[in-house]
Amino acid sequence: MRGFYQTIKILVLGTLVILSSGWVHAERVVLGGNPPGSLYNSIANALATVVTKNSDLTVDVLPQGSTVFYPMMLSKEVDFGLVNPFDAEAAQLGKDPYGDSLISKGFKVSTVLVGKKINLSFVTTKDSGIKSIKDLKGKRVVVDYGAFASSSITAAALLGSAGMTKDDVIRVSVGSYPQGVKAVQEGRADAAVASIGSGVIKELDATRGARILSVDNTAEAVKGARIHGSSWSVLPAKAGLPGVADSSFALGWGVPVLARADLDDATVRKFLDTVWTHHEELPGVFGWMRGWSPKGFVNPTTSIAYHPAAVQFFKEKGVWTPEMVKAQARLNR
Repeated sequence: MRGFYQTIKILVLGTLVILSSGWVHAERVVLGGNPPGSLYNSIANALATVVTKNSDLTVDVLPQGSTVFYPMMLSKEVDFGLVNPFDAEAAQLGKDPYGDSLISKGFKVSTVLVGKKINLSFVTTKDSGIKSIKDLKGKRVVVDYGAFASSSITAAALLGSAGMTKDDVIRVSVGSYPQGVKAVQEGRADAAVASIGSGVIKELDATRGARILSVDNTAEAVKGARIHGSSWSVLPAKAGLPGVADSSFALGWGVPVLARADLDDATVRKFLDTVWTHHEELPGVFGWMRGWSPKGFVNPTTSIAYHPAAVQFFKEKGVWTPEMVKAQARLNR
């Protein structure tokens, strides 16, 4: 009997050694995204699902905006993040709303890849009588998103595209992007920033009917938006999505995935290589990501320099162009 128990002990210990070996080699990383209901949250969950499935990285999603997770990058509690490029630039340089309120020298982050372009405009209800961004003059508009600085910047850019400022509307303040759309749904605001295709827009459309306000497709509109960030472009908004009428346009940019600047090369490369190799699985998790492909991962309009491991990866893939060499040098000044 003693020999039997000794054998069982050896088997149990052997199993624990094998399991613990697996634990040692399984790396857990955290990807910052926005709260549930936002487009960024859905993108973050799709990326996490595909990378976790196809690599030995376990990706956990933190459903918070960048002003929450930037400080957590400093403490190494967050490794990657989905951001607004203008917000990222402000954070990197320590500009408002960062600076002395968080860290005077800014947050050091690096671009890993740039994904599919996101379309943004204001959303109102179908029965509001509001047909254009210019019609928002004197209306209740969500322009202050508290810690979610990227949405506040977007609101300013959208107003700028119509030659307006926040002083032209009745300012409404909320705590996050989904709360802005919820304020429209509940009648506490006439319009709010909308990520076209996001869950909260679908909910608004199902309950009250959503109307996405079209951005003017003109050079003047682009100029007005770029007062609030150089990467803004006017993009077509696909008809048939909730709230989108025919021949509509929105502001947008390619969605940047950043890493904390001190994240090790091997982890950055593993994350990037997995997304590059298995990007075709992303739409199966979140349909909006159809078109999220390697051909756009290298983008000279990014506001943050690429991580050294990403640069090396893209050079090996033959997609790091002379234009990117110039862009990287400019951003590293």
